[in-house]
Amino acid sequence: MINLDKTMEETVKNSNEEMGERTKERKKLLNSRPIFYGFLALLLAISTAKFVFEGSLRYIIFDIVAFALFVAYCIWKRRYKILALVFAVFMFGFGWFFVGMATFEGKEIAGSVNVVGRISDDIKHLRYDDDATVVLKDVRVDAKLIGNVKLTISDFGDLQVGDVISFTTQLEKVKMFELGSFNQSAYRDRTPYVAQISSKEVTVREKDVVAFDEKCRMAVKDALYKNMGEENGAYAYAVLFGDKNDLSSEIYNNFVAAGIVHLLTTSGLHISFLLAILAFFLKKLHLKTLPNLAICVGFLLFYCYLCGFTPSVLRAGVMGVVLFFTTLSGKCYDGLNSLGLAGGIILLVSPLSALDIGFLMSFFCVMSIFMLAPILTKAFKKFLPKFVASSFAVSISATLGILPFGADFFANFNFLSFFVNLIAVPVFSLIFPILFVSAFLCTFMPFLSFLLKFCGFGLIFIKNVAIFFGQTHLQTTLKPIDIFLKAAFFVTLFSFSGFILQSKRARLISSATMLLLCGLVFGLSYVQMPVGASIVYGYDNSNSTLILTNSASQSVIVDFGDEEYCRKLLNLLNIKNISTAFVLQKSTVLINSAREVGVETLIRCDDGQGYDEETLFSLNTAGQVGGFSFKYVAYGSTLVGLEIIFDQTSVFVLRDRNASENALKWVAAEKYDFVVLGRHANYAKFFANSKILAYSETENANLFSTFSKNGNVKISVFDKKYERRCLD
Repeated sequence: MINLDKTMEETVKNSNEEMGERTKERKKLLNSRPIFYGFLALLLAISTAKFVFEGSLRYIIFDIVAFALFVAYCIWKRRYKILALVFAVFMFGFGWFFVGMATFEGKEIAGSVNVVGRISDDIKHLRYDDDATVVLKDVRVDAKLIGNVKLTISDFGDLQVGDVISFTTQLEKVKMFELGSFNQSAYRDRTPYVAQISSKEVTVREKDVVAFDEKCRMAVKDALYKNMGEENGAYAYAVLFGDKNDLSSEIYNNFVAAGIVHLLTTSGLHISFLLAILAFFLKKLHLKTLPNLAICVGFLLFYCYLCGFTPSVLRAGVMGVVLFFTTLSGKCYDGLNSLGLAGGIILLVSPLSALDIGFLMSFFCVMSIFMLAPILTKAFKKFLPKFVASSFAVSISATLGILPFGADFFANFNFLSFFVNLIAVPVFSLIFPILFVSAFLCTFMPFLSFLLKFCGFGLIFIKNVAIFFGQTHLQTTLKPIDIFLKAAFFVTLFSFSGFILQSKRARLISSATMLLLCGLVFGLSYVQMPVGASIVYGYDNSNSTLILTNSASQSVIVDFGDEEYCRKLLNLLNIKNISTAFVLQKSTVLINSAREVGVETLIRCDDGQGYDEETLFSLNTAGQVGGFSFKYVAYGSTLVGLEIIFDQTSVFVLRDRNASENALKWVAAEKYDFVVLGRHANYAKFFANSKILAYSETENANLFSTFSKNGNVKISVFDKKYERRCLD
């Protein structure tokens, strides 16, 4: 009896202690995920340093207020250790941002220099003429190693991967931040410089100097093209390695419109399918833990190496290794801490990846799945089969995770993307592992080519699904989301998850409140605000863009090259509609780019290219579009430039060709308020009575603004009192 009493006493005591522990847990706001929260702190610190570096006053004020509140909270609760830890992480993050900047940015290189470098397999043939952009690796300038160069070569001709070429040109230093955006393309390619040349200026010094990873990719690419055709081969190659340089814009745009573009970007989805195959074979071999882990790590490192160690692949690779290790060792796998570990490693190696849209999409997509998928699966299982409920939950969670960044990148959202993923992903999960194995087998054993043809049928099916759903009208155009709204959006998702240790009622109230605020702020972002009369002049590496807006908020654009850059510029200026574009430089405006941006009419001088959307004007003939009068100005029979007058302000845009001295003097006699010279800054001496906009600095000239010094610039026009403000 005594023993029974003692047992009951111990049971009650243990129960009381357990209840006490639960009460303590309830007092906590967040579940314990130290590695994950440390990664978020580092990510926030680097992002904050970027906004401080840019001088964003709104963000700086927000940070000061938020940090003051956090300090007050820690002092009130006497959480001095947490305060010290967070402060240390932030200081490290700030410093690490500038380390990342210093290790990437190139030095200013004045004048023309002799350049020697090797053509890598990162070649993208442009959509017009025979031009191509290449990443030139192992570049030396006057025998000094400077890193990589993004090189545009006109008339690409017979140049090949592995050719070591030399030429003389002027290298331009890449701007890391443009229009408030991080130049992620340059950072991924490690190309701090850009240049333009013609193949006629190139001397080939050596041939077939090809790196091992390039040899592997090229061998696989040859096998795919030989057995699947050029278009499907490029499609399969993009699926395997994430390289979309040769992928047709039609296929890519359909995948984007259908909401399954992630299938073309190597990420956790691809890694998980490959790991499933690897796990199956390792299980059959009955190996011990360490050999299993060594094979897994070696395989993932090799695949990451072939994919160029992109952030999404590296993230998935680290998480895959952690999953294998925990599974083989019998320990519990924690998804968020694993995600945080992967993120921390990437940021320590490559600090500015914190600003890369691909990196952010990859991490927040996985975080959203971890947070929401279990809750949604539980809800869907009440009326759907378990597999369908789980797939639907993962699809919705992933879509919500990438939505804020997709608005920045793709600018559209397909309401049927959840259903498209339910169709495409299961088929892809079957095809991708077979494609991966078959591609490497057929490279060395061509008689197995029938395997690639089988994979081709599956890929074509997915492509047709993308085409069908990509053409639906159930889509909407998204406006890029402000950084504060992004933060509020993910806080809302987090409040829905089980990682908040509060009652269901408290979570529901906080989530509903955050959701309402997000909807309100998002709705206000679509309200059209007055733009004001202005002149905006910017450059997207090789192509200039001029946007003119009058006092009636009507806007026109003169030339643009890349629709993504142009869209960012228009969003930054809060310009919703721009229906008319003037074409001056023949190859800079592509009809597809014009449609993407929303331009309905192209105005061109009478040597147009025959597009239905074109309106042709003869030289020296006046025209009118809204509040803008214009004229294609010619000296004799030679086109010199474009004249536009609005709100009593006259602008002349020089055509990007060498002009005669007589033609320049004749144009200068008109005494335009602004003259846009582009890359011909040396002509500034002819326009002493005008304000000059040009690309680069020049001696003995009073330039109003240059891109090399000021970046993209906006000039406010009011009663001929001009106010200049840089947009970078």
